[in-house]
Amino acid sequence: MSIKCAVVGYGSTHSMGAHHCNQIRNTEGLELIAVVEPVPERAALAAEKEQVPTFPSLTELLAKTDVELVILVTPHDTHMPLAVEALVAGRHVISEKVMCLNTAEADKMIEAARANKRMLSVYHNRRWDTDYVTVRSVIDAGLLGEVFDIESAVGGYGRPTGWRAEKKHGGGMLYDWGAHLVDQAIQMVPAKPLRVFATMQYRVWDVDVETHASVHITFANSCVAHIDLGNISWIPRHRWLVRGEDGALFKQTLGDDSRARVHTVVNSVKTQMDIEPVPASWSSYYENIAAHLLQGAELIVKPEEVRVAVAVIEAAFKSAETGAVVELSSLGV
Repeated sequence: MSIKCAVVGYGSTHSMGAHHCNQIRNTEGLELIAVVEPVPERAALAAEKEQVPTFPSLTELLAKTDVELVILVTPHDTHMPLAVEALVAGRHVISEKVMCLNTAEADKMIEAARANKRMLSVYHNRRWDTDYVTVRSVIDAGLLGEVFDIESAVGGYGRPTGWRAEKKHGGGMLYDWGAHLVDQAIQMVPAKPLRVFATMQYRVWDVDVETHASVHITFANSCVAHIDLGNISWIPRHRWLVRGEDGALFKQTLGDDSRARVHTVVNSVKTQMDIEPVPASWSSYYENIAAHLLQGAELIVKPEEVRVAVAVIEAAFKSAETGAVVELSSLGV
């Protein structure tokens, strides 16, 4: 028995649409039966590479196939309406991150999933990034004691392109990479996020999205997470700096190409150690989806908890616009 899947939004050969098709094909219990791609050239590419029928719209896919799981790999502003359409039609849904543009949209998606008794999840595959899993392992091992300060950054120098350069489509680094970094911080801190303060820059590139964002999240246990994102930094920041009462961790780069350096106390002696990268795989996400739908396993990436990350991002934009701290309780968190 397998779950019939369709990817909505294929893109080019090396796009996220192709990535999702590959993930589905490599996951036991899932079967790719169709692709939705409105651009004729890309639809032809999908048909040739994936060897499945293509459709110009989600509406036509739902009407003409018995697809059970719809994966949305489309511009951010389309996630809510497409997800609701599929859920109301009785299909399960995975949305690419960011889940949606604000908490009002998140609530519509969650309500549609509940009302139609269908699964809704978000592709937060970077919960299985090697660098993040390594940092979590150090924290969980107690090497840092109680963590009170987290710096998490991704950035560089380069003009955003395509729809990611347009505000109306939910472009910009905060909705893109920020969705992952905020989600990781929320997963990492064992306390509720309370408030957000953010500043943003709109410099260098002729686009209407932020080109640098600095987001500060304060949690109920007084831990503060600092998220730094942008594409106007000639020298990138370190990927991680985590401070705890009993130690600290530093990791320079994304992925497994650098070890994490830890300063801590072992047997009352101050110690420095390099932590080898902890292996992790994005395939774990789709393996959990298959286990959830076929065997009733607990869903790892739940829409209700992703809503919290959406609220943080929404609060960050409000804070940057007003210059004030935004309480997350105002967004139902």
